[in-house]
Amino acid sequence: MIFPTRILCAALCLLLVAGCARLPAPGGIDSGAAPPYDYPFDNPWTATVLGTPAEFQAQFPADVGIDRRNLTVFDGREVPEGFWHNDRLRYSTLLQDHEAPLVFVIAGTGADDQSRHMLMLGQVLHAAGMHVVLLPSPTHANFIVNASTTRLPGYPESDAADLHALMRLIDGRLRGSVEISRYHLTGYSLGGWHAAYVAKLDDETVGSGQAGFGFERVLLINPPLSVYHSVKEIDAMLVRGLPDGIYGLDAFLNRAVARLAAYPGSDALDFQDPDLKMAAYRRLRPTDDQLATAIGLAFRLSAANLVFTSDVMTGAGYIFPRDRPYRSTTPLSEYLAVAFRTSLLDYFDDMLADHYLGKEPGRTRQDLLDRTSLSTIGEWLSRDDRVWLMTNRDDVILAPGDLDELIRLFGPRSRIFPNGGHMGNLQHRAVAAFIADFFSR
Repeated sequence: MIFPTRILCAALCLLLVAGCARLPAPGGIDSGAAPPYDYPFDNPWTATVLGTPAEFQAQFPADVGIDRRNLTVFDGREVPEGFWHNDRLRYSTLLQDHEAPLVFVIAGTGADDQSRHMLMLGQVLHAAGMHVVLLPSPTHANFIVNASTTRLPGYPESDAADLHALMRLIDGRLRGSVEISRYHLTGYSLGGWHAAYVAKLDDETVGSGQAGFGFERVLLINPPLSVYHSVKEIDAMLVRGLPDGIYGLDAFLNRAVARLAAYPGSDALDFQDPDLKMAAYRRLRPTDDQLATAIGLAFRLSAANLVFTSDVMTGAGYIFPRDRPYRSTTPLSEYLAVAFRTSLLDYFDDMLADHYLGKEPGRTRQDLLDRTSLSTIGEWLSRDDRVWLMTNRDDVILAPGDLDELIRLFGPRSRIFPNGGHMGNLQHRAVAAFIADFFSR
């Protein structure tokens, strides 16, 4: 994170959005009959926030080596000193000691290769016999600084080209020491949306006779249909529990800190305690509106980091003065309030649209918004049998009608779980078993 994490800990861990739970305990994925789907939460807000209770989670070996690596994508790219911790692109690998398929995994909004969902997917796929490469989201600061050609994430074709180029670099590094039999691709949330565009780009690359991966299986996990639609849903979530709208955010955070201080049991909360979220939930009994606001806040924090990083890297002067060097000693408090109040739609209108409309005369803002929908590549998605959808019927980031359109695009290549909210059931043993089976066929 670029901005201080104490607000995130107080507001999100207490209000149950932050991923405080640890990875599943040692064990293994049952290779017999598919486990029953008995996910316990029917409320999508509760599911999104609490995730999967430990007794319902898939379990994995404890001794899997996760190797974090780095590389330089653009020789000579100048990185502001304030991004010293992002001096190179970082990714993670989980490798077999024998020939195996390789799966690239793309993170969701604002997440890097070490996020909880990414590590869990890495465990699932490695346990299923795959080599695994975990990639940061194009919306994460590490990717924006090191691997984005435009430094303005959010446009599907340019994000896909950046991801594909990064995958080629990593593949070239691995091939000297790893035996790879074939390639697969997946991603969750926004990473699932990105995976669709990467798969299409790779298909076109291979079809034109150029070197590509020829992905054999592609799984989109809880993707948005339209980023524009989902951003509007998420922005609405943020203010559901704020009577004064976005301007009530400070009071909301202050209440979170006060309730955190009143939490009994110890002088300092152990945020690694896997029972913390459930205990806090039972004690505080947040309303659906409060849970929605906490979810919206988590996304807004990611948006704030995206906007700030892109602004500094492009010198746009949107939040950070274009004539001021960004250093590790630069005070950030004066920019934090502005960044929190800047939505992804503001970023789209004020930064992304200006860039692309300037390069593509005749295009309109609505044209760019339409391009954030998978429907724009719907003809290709509907006929490519390698690309599948996995989502939940009650996913809270989908706007009305979006799920119906996703089912129309993917048809029988859809696995729709009845509940789980947005990513809440990812650690469930039946979901993990489906993912493992999908890539093992």
